[in-house]
Amino acid sequence: ANRLPGATSTNERTSDDALLAAWRQDPDGTWGQRAVSQLLDRYRDRVYAWCWRHVRNRELALDLAQEVLVSAYRSLNSFGERAQFSSWLFAIARNRCLSELCKHRLPQEDEELLQMVADDRPTPDQELEQRLDESALLDLIKSHLTQQEQDALWLRCIERMSVDEITLALDIQEQSGARAVLQRARRRLRAVLDRRDAAETDRMEGS
Repeated sequence: ANRLPGATSTNERTSDDALLAAWRQDPDGTWGQRAVSQLLDRYRDRVYAWCWRHVRNRELALDLAQEVLVSAYRSLNSFGERAQFSSWLFAIARNRCLSELCKHRLPQEDEELLQMVADDRPTPDQELEQRLDESALLDLIKSHLTQQEQDALWLRCIERMSVDEITLALDIQEQSGARAVLQRARRRLRAVLDRRDAAETDRMEGS
């Protein structure tokens, strides 16, 4: 059968762990290289999207994404099983983007934050999504959330990472980790929404 170990059919999506296991069994051989190539290709577009959000330059984001994937490949031997592969990979992406931003002081506008909470799948912030149109949502997030809060919300809603994985990926030092960051972000968003609703009510009553 011409398929990687860990998949029971040619149509089955092999798990990250199975691909890593296949690579470890034969790191320099055909199966191992095929496994690691499939694993990194799986995240290529998502790493690019992460880099683009931070640098807002297509060519630079492509270069950074490639550097992140190459770095991950070269560091696979150091990857332990304490975290999910995805959170480890996004930690590399985060550090690389921060280094680039510090070097060039590039803008950090985040138009793709729309997608962060405007996803069709249910998210912890679905109530907020339903109450805002896209342009208002973008303005709200950019104006009232810190970069860390924006990143945490993006990883939670788009990448579907757990709170523990986000804590590791963003290197959050607070005792409650990403949970506290997400709660703080939601409180800020809800407070802004409440003020907006109150202002709208006053306007309608005064008209």
